[in-house]
Amino acid sequence: MRIPMPCNIYAEKLFNVLMTSIEKYRCDCIALSGGIDTSLILLANISAGYKPRGYTAVYRQGLPKDLVYVNHIAKLFNIDVKYIYIDQGDIDNLVSGVIGCIDRDRIDSHRDGGCIEIRNDIVFYSVLREAKRDGCRCIYTGSGGDEVFAGYSFLLKLVEKELEETINRLAYGRYPELEIAKCIDVKAVALLLDREVLDTAFKIPINCLRSEKMQGKEILREILRSRDLHVIGQRIKTPAEDGAGTVSVCRSIYDY
Repeated sequence: MRIPMPCNIYAEKLFNVLMTSIEKYRCDCIALSGGIDTSLILLANISAGYKPRGYTAVYRQGLPKDLVYVNHIAKLFNIDVKYIYIDQGDIDNLVSGVIGCIDRDRIDSHRDGGCIEIRNDIVFYSVLREAKRDGCRCIYTGSGGDEVFAGYSFLLKLVEKELEETINRLAYGRYPELEIAKCIDVKAVALLLDREVLDTAFKIPINCLRSEKMQGKEILREILRSRDLHVIGQRIKTPAEDGAGTVSVCRSIYDY
């Protein structure tokens, strides 16, 4: 049940819950995109006294949009970041790994032959595989940010009741990156899906999620802006495929 209160109060409460939840996991690694979700998780870690190592995928033959933001936040917080460079010759191996973890029916979730899912999942796979190789105790992912805090553009068009119902459904939906992590036996922690975080998130009024500008994840943006992370706080939604540059790996029917 969403309880009306000023958005700034919820912003502080949510951030405090995130910091408290971090104490349960204390992961030494983070899948870092420089987007709103993973930057917020990193900020909460820094505020709680932890500096996880960042992992960022970069497709050499693409145009990785995350790179400038990852460099910005890594320099700001003085954290180590490992860049996982993906070359054209690596794609087949990564695709095979993804298919080995996720059956073909689920990969074709967009009914485009699996192109969109593959472009995103090879990013997750490469990062999670590297984290395992490096012996990360656990790795934070930004899973749930778009689903729980109305980050997807289609959510912004829904009336309040529909948005509420859709968020409740999506929050407990499918997260390919978590499926991949389980498959390759690396512990991934979706901090934004932590039970205590969700308990707080589900009380936040819709107007704190969706701004008057019809911009999603407004409360997360507010937390970042209030701590001088304006560059990150104003980022538009950038899927993993665009962030790493793997959008050029294949052509989906939705690209035309």
